[in-house]
Order: sequence, then C-alpha cells, then structure tokens
Amino acid sequence: MKTKFNLIVLSLLTIIIFGFKIDDTPLEKLLKQLAKITATYPQEKIHLHFDKPYYVIGEDIWFKAYVVTAEKNEPSLLSKVLYVDLINNKNQILKKSTISMDKGFGYGNFSLLDSLGSGTYKVRAYTNYMRNYDDQFFFEKFVTIGNILDPIIANKTKEKKVDLDLQFFPEGGNLIKGIRSKIGVKAVTSDGLGANLSGYIINRNKEKVAEFKTVHAGMGIFALTPQASEKYTAIVTLADGTSKLFDLPSVMETGYALAVNAISDNINIRISSTADLVDSKDVYVVAQANGVIYASFTSKVDKPSLSASIPKKNFPTGMVHITLFNSISKPVAERLIFVNHNDELRIEIKNTENAIIKKKSTINMVATDISGNPVDGSFSVAVTDVSKVAINEDEEKTILSNLLLTSDLKGFIEMPNYYFNTANADRESHLDNLLLTQGWRRFLWQDLINEKDTEITFRPEQSLEIAGKVSSLGNKPMPNAKITMFSKTKGYPLLLDTVSDANGNFVFDMLDIPDSAAFILQAKQGKDNKNINLKVNPYPVINNNKYTGNAIDISTYVEDTKTMFNELNKFNLLDKGILLNTVNIVGIRALKPLINIPNSANASGAADRVVKSDQLAYETNILTAFSKIGGVLVKNGMIYRASNRTISLTQSAQPMLIILDGVYVKQAEQPGFISSMNPLDIEGIEVLTSNYNTSVYGEDGYWGIVYITTKNGSTGVNPPSTNTTSVRNRGFTIKKEFYSPNYDDPKINQQMLDLRSTIYWDPNVNTDAKGIANFSYFSASSPTTYRIIIEGMDAFGNIGRKIFTYKVGQPN
Repeated sequence: MKTKFNLIVLSLLTIIIFGFKIDDTPLEKLLKQLAKITATYPQEKIHLHFDKPYYVIGEDIWFKAYVVTAEKNEPSLLSKVLYVDLINNKNQILKKSTISMDKGFGYGNFSLLDSLGSGTYKVRAYTNYMRNYDDQFFFEKFVTIGNILDPIIANKTKEKKVDLDLQFFPEGGNLIKGIRSKIGVKAVTSDGLGANLSGYIINRNKEKVAEFKTVHAGMGIFALTPQASEKYTAIVTLADGTSKLFDLPSVMETGYALAVNAISDNINIRISSTADLVDSKDVYVVAQANGVIYASFTSKVDKPSLSASIPKKNFPTGMVHITLFNSISKPVAERLIFVNHNDELRIEIKNTENAIIKKKSTINMVATDISGNPVDGSFSVAVTDVSKVAINEDEEKTILSNLLLTSDLKGFIEMPNYYFNTANADRESHLDNLLLTQGWRRFLWQDLINEKDTEITFRPEQSLEIAGKVSSLGNKPMPNAKITMFSKTKGYPLLLDTVSDANGNFVFDMLDIPDSAAFILQAKQGKDNKNINLKVNPYPVINNNKYTGNAIDISTYVEDTKTMFNELNKFNLLDKGILLNTVNIVGIRALKPLINIPNSANASGAADRVVKSDQLAYETNILTAFSKIGGVLVKNGMIYRASNRTISLTQSAQPMLIILDGVYVKQAEQPGFISSMNPLDIEGIEVLTSNYNTSVYGEDGYWGIVYITTKNGSTGVNPPSTNTTSVRNRGFTIKKEFYSPNYDDPKINQQMLDLRSTIYWDPNVNTDAKGIANFSYFSASSPTTYRIIIEGMDAFGNIGRKIFTYKVGQPN
C-alpha cells in the first residue's frame, strides 16, 4: 500500500514570496529561497544554428544565435551583445566575432580566409553576463575544417594508447546497505568518447555478484543490493585481452536511497531508508525544472519504503531535477529525468516539387504549435546538397538537444541529438542512462540553503561596453580616477571619458563601433599619471576539455570544394569572399613551418620569411626593420609586397594585410599604426608573399600577408606607461550577407558550373501572424537531392526543428 503524501503542485506565481515567516516549514523555506534566487539571478542559455557541420578554408561558417532565458527558454532581453570565438586545439582564439542581438536573436559568420590547418576547431559563444557563472554554461560546438593544402583530417594523428576511465553512479547518489539500487555505468576513453564494453562485479571474496555492459556511448545500467562493510570491484576485459579493475563507490551504513521511474504518464518516486532512519521524522522532496518548482511534498519516514506519483503533465518538456532532503533540510539524494511531451513547433514547407537546376525555387513555410495554432516566430534556414554534405543526425547539436538537454548538463555529451532522433528506438532508455551518469549544474542546493548570493561581477550588456579596472602599482583599487578613451581610426573618431568607482572599476557603454576600430585608454588621478595601473577586462580564459573533437574524414568534401574553387577561378570571381587567387589548387602539398613563433596566430606556420625577437633586439624603428626583410617594400609608412628591391609601386598597388595577434589590420585605414610599434614588443614577424602561401586568403591575401606576434598578445601597441593601454577588436562585427547567385540576371555566367555545397542560408526567416513565411533561392548545376534544415522559436520559448529533403532535376 502506498503511503499518502501531502503533494503540492506549484507554479512560479505561488512561490514568489521572498519574505520568510517565523512559522515557515523547512520545505516552504526551501521553495521560497529557490524562487528568490531564480527571480533575482536569472540565467541565459545560447544556441547557434550552423549552415553545415564542416567546412574548407575559403568558405564561411554561417550561424544564427538564439539567446534565451534558462527558466523558460524564452528569448532573452538581458543581453544585447554576444561573443563568438573560433578556437584551435591549442586553446588559442583565432577569430572573434561580436554580435548585436535583437530580442534574443542575432547572426554572423567567420570567413575562413587564413592559413588554418586541417583539424577540429571549437566554436564558443557567451554573453558578458554568463561570465558570472560556470563557463560550462557557454555554448560550445566542435567543427571540422579542411584545408585544400593540407587535406588529411581523420588520419593526421598517430595511433596512441587509449586509456579507459570507468565510473559507477548509484541512482540517487549513494550505495546504501541492504537497499537494492540501479547503478549507472559510464566508460570513457582518453579522448572523451564512450567505450562499449562488458564486465562483472565481484565482492571482497571475489564472488561474482552482478554483470554489466554498456549499450550506447559507453553507458549502461545494472542492479545491486550492497551488503554492509562489503567492497565491490568491477573487472573488464580490454581489446588486447588484458583485464582492468575499477572500484565501485563505498557502501554507506546508513542513509536514504531515491529511485525514480518515468516510463508511464507519471513520475513514480520511491524513497528507501535504512532501519535507523525509520523514525517518523519528516523528509522533503522537491521537483524543479530550470529553477521553477513544479511539485513538492513532505512525508514522515514511518516505514522503510515510501512511494508517490506525480503526473508528467505538471512539468514542461525538458529536464526535471528531483531532490530528497532529510529532516534538517540537507540534500541527501538526487535524480535527473527527462519529460518529453513532443510539443515542439510543427514546421511544414510547400513548393519543392518540380525543382530544376539553376532555376528559382520559392519555398512556402508554415509554423504552428502543438494545437495547430499559427506561430509568429524567428527561424533560420540552411539548404545543402546532400551529395556534398553528409550529416550524422545523431551527432548534431540541434536547438532541441541543446536548449532542452545539454545546456543544463555538466561535461561533454556524445551524440546529443541521438536522444531526439525518432529513428532510434531505444533513445528514451538510453537518455535515462545518460541522466544517471551526467551531473546537473545550474545551482547547488547547499548554496541555496545557506542563502549564499551569487556574486555578479559582469553585468548584462545592453550595448557594447569596454570595462576595466584602475589600481595603484601596489594593486590597490584607485577610485575617482579619470579614464579617457579616444580613437583616431578613420571614419570613427571618438573622445570619451569616465571616472572609476570606489573599487577602481570603470565602464564605457552605449558604444556603437565596428570591430576594426582601435582605441587608446589612459588613466589619470589629478595630475598623477605614473603610479597607475590600467587594465581592460580580458576575455574569459579557455579551459581544456577532455574531449578535443572527434576528427571526421571530410576528404571527399575537400575534393569537391577544390573542384568548385577551380571552376570559380576560371571566371575570375574573386569578390564573394570565398574564392582563391588564380592558382591551380589540385596537387599542392603543404609547406612545413620554417620557424616556430610562440603564440603566433599563423596556425599552419607556413611563411616565406620569418624574423624572430632576437633579430629585432637592436632595432629602434619598426619600419627600418621591415626595410631589411626581403620581399617587402616600405613606402609612406606602410608595408608593400615587392618581388625585388628595385620595384616601383604602381598606382593600383595596395599595402599588405597585417594580422596583429590574430586581428586583421588594414594599413590604409589606420595610417601610422605600424610605425608607432616598438620592435622590442614584437615576438616575431612572418611574411607571406608567394601565391603558394597567400592563395588560401582569397582577396585579403592578394597583396601579401604580414603576421606580427607581440610579446604580450595585446593586439595593439604596447605602451610604455602602465596608465595607458590600447584596445582593438572590441566592436560589433560587420554583418556579411550570404551570396546566392541570381540566374535571372544576364550578368551571371550561365556557362559556369555551380558546385556550391551550401545552396542557401537565411538567419532571418520570420513567420507572420498566420505562421507563414517565404524564402527563395536558385538551385546549383547538378541534379541531386537538397536538404532543408529549419530551426527557430517563438516569443514564448516554444522551439522547433524540421528536416526536409527534395530532388532537383534536369529541365524536360
């Protein structure tokens, strides 16, 4: 017989009462404290939708950004600025994009026009406000990038010994004496990926007491009734025939066990306790989703096993966090489950029939909710050629798998969309295995109980900001210091000032500047400008992930892209940002790095000439130093490419592109910038003048490239005084439009083979009040199958994703 509980089903409105009464029960205090934290410290989540999963140098990574509230997945109004980084496997930021957000939505791109080597890269996205919390909240996605000069991806690394980590997770958190428990198993190799294996459990007497095997992504379950004072060990046999031993968690002599089953329409909860805790004291159970309490109950422990059921319909789709508290409100057991009402947005399209190569298709899209009501929402659309872009749907990080699951879990989740792909029959049981073995991370109950407030250091940005701190050389905060910010960037003159607060902090906000603008900041206190240390807040550090990216073989895709680039070169199409100079790409081999410059943004290391810091040690003028480097010419304070010393610059010659600590600097837009640099601040100079080394930069590399790596990586001039600093790459990234040819235009060459892999990308497809939107594009040259992926959401946090395929044929 089930023990009856006082079951309370709550909405947010019923618990947002921040004042505690003297006679509040322990449960009521918990509920009110959580409501206070959720309302006072809202959190944000991010999803990026990409046009495809992998790329080749010369292409663009296109993305749409969705920033939502963690509570209800509604578009966030907290932050209007989003930072997106492209990071290599050395944890170096190679490209940074600052995106302007409008009501939770924004978009951007990374132009892959530099010497990135083939491999796996990480895209990271965050808002300034998210920096107050664990950086595991940041959006991260691994993408594979190929280079036509360095095409090998999957086989670049040598065979290495793979270590195995095997962990065991008792349901609820602990193994309790005499209580039969479900135990989650997670086997992970040194690259962070799951390992499928089998093994068995022995006790202290080496008797086999249980067997187990992993069934998906290195995860599985088994049951065990642990005995008092017993020690349990797992034995697995590795691929080489050797055995390895792993200890299970220790058995607790006293405690509570929490078991949850959510297979039916109800969430069934069972609480078990050791005999010494059957004392009629109260225990409390709280079930919350994203910080909102949806159910709670109190019960007296008057028997060893208690049970209750809560209807799933009381919860939204997503993760539910169930916590058991003892009589003194200490959390003693926890369990994660997933509730899925399959209530995502319904998306349908029309007019994909009779599609013809190089002809226009106008697609009609209709979005509705689960009840069939039209949805006014914001969507992003990617159309790719199935024959060129193969997608493993299980491995995709979709708007559903991300916002409903992975954004709330600790650590790397392998194949996140596997659990949302209806083609996988066992996805629900495997998802339950995942939640047994993967920790939740939004807050700690103990901090809530102790009423520990979150320290808000980074405020939500409603505009671009440049913030920092002023201190004495003894590192004491310096209040009331005057900070001046000025710019001489062509087209963006600026002169602002502000005053530091009591803690020495300062901020310049309401800025509307491009990322190409450079600034100088200077601090003074009265007449003193010497005993001052001025620092601009740095970007967040990049933490190492155990998972470093599963490099996939995209050699076929790279070959297809070579063919496309060569076809475009025939027609001298060098103005779309994805094209190469007139050089035959086929058969080119990668150049080995000449000299390694520490922290260089030149990822491949390929250069025609390299100058290291020791060679600059006796130079007093940077332009004089450049004049001694072969292959370049100095004129009017700028650096040009030259084939020999007697060359005379033509009227059309342009200065070389400077890449300073990974930031593009166009000399013509910032005259005098290079001449102001101190040679002693430079770690190294890498000059790229040959077509061989500059071809992958497209138009940007046509006049040659100079990489300059400074000793402190400041992306600007290293000022001699500590009260002055330079700032670059802090403005909004100028938005670039996806290029799609118009074959109705007679200026477009009908003879050219159109071999695009991304046929169409639109980050701003907005349905109207009737749920309708239209978008159009021209097909490419080959009869094939196209894949349309649509993701998006409405203003109420309802999200959706749909995949369509259709055929494109020859004209009759």
